[in-house]
Amino acid sequence: MASLDGDRRLLVLYGSQTGYAQDSAHRIARQGWRRHFSVRVQAMDQIDKTEVFSAVCPIIFVCSTTGQGEEPDNMKRFWRFLLRKSIPHDALDGLSFAVFGLGDSSYQKYNFPAKRLFRRLQQLGAKPIVPRGDGDDQHYLGIDGALDPWLDMLWDALLLRYPLPEPIVPGSVIPYPSFDVAFVSNGKQVSFNKVPATEGCFLARLVAADRLTARDHFQDIRHFRFELDDQESLPEWGPGDCAVLRPESLASDVSRFLERMGWSESADLPLSITAHDSTDFPHWIPSCTTLRWLFTYYFDIMAVPRRSFFEMLYYFSEHENEKERLHDFSSTEGQEELQTYCMRPRRTILEVLDDLPHSRVPLAYIFDVFPPITERSFSISSASAVTPNLVDLTVAIVNYKTIMQAPRVGVCTKWLAQMPLTHRVQLRFAKGTMRLPVDNSTPIIMVGPGTGIAAFMSFMYKRQSDGANSNYMFFGCRNENKDFLYQEQLKQWVTEGSLHLFCAFSRDQEDQKVYVQQRIREQGDLVWSLINNFGATIFVSGNANRMPDDVRQAFIDVVKSHANIDEDAATSYIQSMIKARRYQEECWY
Repeated sequence: MASLDGDRRLLVLYGSQTGYAQDSAHRIARQGWRRHFSVRVQAMDQIDKTEVFSAVCPIIFVCSTTGQGEEPDNMKRFWRFLLRKSIPHDALDGLSFAVFGLGDSSYQKYNFPAKRLFRRLQQLGAKPIVPRGDGDDQHYLGIDGALDPWLDMLWDALLLRYPLPEPIVPGSVIPYPSFDVAFVSNGKQVSFNKVPATEGCFLARLVAADRLTARDHFQDIRHFRFELDDQESLPEWGPGDCAVLRPESLASDVSRFLERMGWSESADLPLSITAHDSTDFPHWIPSCTTLRWLFTYYFDIMAVPRRSFFEMLYYFSEHENEKERLHDFSSTEGQEELQTYCMRPRRTILEVLDDLPHSRVPLAYIFDVFPPITERSFSISSASAVTPNLVDLTVAIVNYKTIMQAPRVGVCTKWLAQMPLTHRVQLRFAKGTMRLPVDNSTPIIMVGPGTGIAAFMSFMYKRQSDGANSNYMFFGCRNENKDFLYQEQLKQWVTEGSLHLFCAFSRDQEDQKVYVQQRIREQGDLVWSLINNFGATIFVSGNANRMPDDVRQAFIDVVKSHANIDEDAATSYIQSMIKARRYQEECWY
């Protein structure tokens, strides 16, 4: 995005796990372009760190939160570098910066990466342009509820320092495309049927896909097993680590999309892509590819579109009523209407395009309109110390109803569910947030309702192989004969004496529902003894809706009654365990 003044430069750095922070960073870049700034957007881990320390221009940081207050994967190296003790306390003395965080206030460590980053930059001498912004998924307008007013404040502050050389480019003018995209002249149809080998990834083939829940149970939970191709240089992963997959769009969805866009006949013609200097080009995309390849492996046509999608689509509609509707959806005032139309019913991009038949996206703008497919992380259910060539995953197949006629499905789980045996995928390994105690004699207490058990299967395989038998698990599900995951293996460990198992089958009682927190209170004497006398470590994993708070309260109640202390003191006791990493949570929505 070129500027009229070479000195009017901005650098926007993002840390993004699911694409929201990246999307917000590009939105900031478009707004900067309208104010005649030259803006470059990159992931934090991609930036040459000398650019940050040379402080040649203001830097706007946008970062999301993942796990339990963790920084996103593409921010981790940058953050570790900033934490080096060898960096002088005035190293960033000349830097002006702003930080906006994306998070969810229902989590205990709400926006921790943004808060820590803001504080660390100040410690190193950098000067904030505006106060930190905290986006909140719980706001009725989502992240935009905080981002819109924060951006107004940011631009007001920046334009005081860098007065406009010309009037702001009006919203009716379309921004320049981020990429040069064109068909290769005289190109013949070609076929690309796989993703190029990506650094840090491993090839694996699917060797098992077994349903764990009963056929008549409403939820389909499956056990997937992948066998790594390279048997000689096997990667190592620890208990609690994750396998990361980048899903593919299904061929039928891609064909339907290409037909809707009028690209069916050109879908397999060679296409060249050249990135402009201001953009972060995905390094694993071939420089010569096809539309079919891009919309199979890179673009997510089944995503629920964000505000930026409607903002860009506005320029490409040829129908007045459609343009008015798209303008409303991309405006601050229209966000509640967008929530009703798109977010709450989980309407997909493909469905939106069917609903807006007069919108046609030019080839040059596909990277500016369509979001990329984001990687998905799954806790590994196997242990490399026991089966080093096998990666097991426990996956709930996403399928639910909204007001939309067709069921809502997960892009990744739908891909996995339809994957044939022997199909090869690329996967990589990422550190999880939970870590076993170093001393195998330390007892562990695992609380894992539903698929929360996934990481604990890995824990158990590793602990059993090490001869560690002080393992206690509270598992919960609806029915013993419907969704008691891995029950044969769990019962075998109980018989062998390596596991003490307490189950809560919430729907098997006619008079009341029973959950894991009730079982924890029932076992209060045992739980308190393990915590107080033997230094047990507690792990909680599963759905983040209400379960983590309810389970934490159950442990607080146990401490309160058995230590004979009040609520505040018991809460402080559990908080001290959290700080000492003797109480660890890994929960998700």
